[in-house]
Amino acid sequence: MNLRSNLLRRNGYPYFGLFLAFLCLCLIAEAQEMPVPQRYVEDRANIVSDAVEKGLNGYLQELEQKTGAQMIVLTIDTTGDIPIETYALELAAKWKLGQKGKDNGVLVVFARNDRAYRIEVGYGLEGILPDSFCGTVGRIYFVPNFQKGH
Repeated sequence: MNLRSNLLRRNGYPYFGLFLAFLCLCLIAEAQEMPVPQRYVEDRANIVSDAVEKGLNGYLQELEQKTGAQMIVLTIDTTGDIPIETYALELAAKWKLGQKGKDNGVLVVFARNDRAYRIEVGYGLEGILPDSFCGTVGRIYFVPNFQKGH
């Protein structure tokens, strides 16, 4: 009897793994429904003032014109059950930010209700914006503002 339960338990794991993979793909598809941005600041959570949004859009447009690098800032209420890392990565891949062949795009996602953020940097900009720098920016600027309710 013990051998049989061990066999069932062992043979059931691949199906459970397939189920989890299917569930993840469904959740990722939900993130991919977001349309391609029309502006540099996509404030879906309505947390950025009009003046700040206008200023950021101008600055980020100038950045793209002068360097070719494209940065999009997205605010949303929540990613739902999707980890913000997965959400941002899939969205950046869908939107194909930056110049073709240079992979020089950046996506900054803020999920207000999740109190989470993610900076997704294309391979072409990793030398300029390494993970350590992006992490420092997040810890110094984003986290304290989340803690203050901003």
